[in-house]
Amino acid sequence: MVSLEKMLFPTDFSPYSMIVTEFLDDLKTAGVEEVGILFVVNTARLSSVSGGFDLARYIDLEEKRAEEELPNLLEKLEKAGLKAKLIKPFPSGNPVTEILKASKSYDFIAMGARGRGIFKEILLGSVSEGVARRSEIPVYVFKSKTEVLEDGVKCYKPCDYLFSRILVAFDFSKHSQKALEYASEVAARTRGELILLHVEEGKSRREELAALAEDLRARGLKVVDISAAGSPVKVILSKQEELKATTIFLGSRGISLARSLIGGSVSDPVLRMSEVPVFISKGT
Repeated sequence: MVSLEKMLFPTDFSPYSMIVTEFLDDLKTAGVEEVGILFVVNTARLSSVSGGFDLARYIDLEEKRAEEELPNLLEKLEKAGLKAKLIKPFPSGNPVTEILKASKSYDFIAMGARGRGIFKEILLGSVSEGVARRSEIPVYVFKSKTEVLEDGVKCYKPCDYLFSRILVAFDFSKHSQKALEYASEVAARTRGELILLHVEEGKSRREELAALAEDLRARGLKVVDISAAGSPVKVILSKQEELKATTIFLGSRGISLARSLIGGSVSDPVLRMSEVPVFISKGT
């Protein structure tokens, strides 16, 4: 039995990360009850700063900024009927490392991303990609539509309701079976539609997919099963757009960044290029 009761929400209070709060009602419907708020003072990005930098003052200013932003976030959580747990003292260091440390007592991590990665992010790995690659618990990465304004960036929800149409990329591996387990639980709670997608790379498994879909329907779920040939990443992204899926669920083998760069990963490029939120789980 999978659970999404306890959600870790790492945030730097940027518009990109705060897009998660636009889906709080949907997440509560899916089973979330408690939200752990984590703010990390990012000192990793200071590695290239020359001498004379006042690190203590920087940390102090960042902590004060977080304290100023927190009341608004706490109000949103209270309005959604969710229990908030503030993680203090605020840790300092590499955000990926600190997020993973804090995640041990949570069911999954929910975090925002900056949309489609630029080449530098592809090579170095963004925080969301780093967490998704190394986390032992599921990671839900939220995307947003953005508008560049004179005073900054405005982020908008990419869909009205997060769980209207849940696309599950399924390849019969234990990793994708776990993703389907999460997606099925969410669909049962939210009455969303499951789109069960298998990308054929060899022998057809359409009959097996149809049987699986029928089993899910017998549980009272709305299911569409689709088999398609092609590159898994391209097919997943094109089907999401074609079928207007509002979120993607997929499994991950948790391979290294080096292997993902030479074509060993599906989850990494889907996460990077998807325009809708992506839920990534590891098989156990």
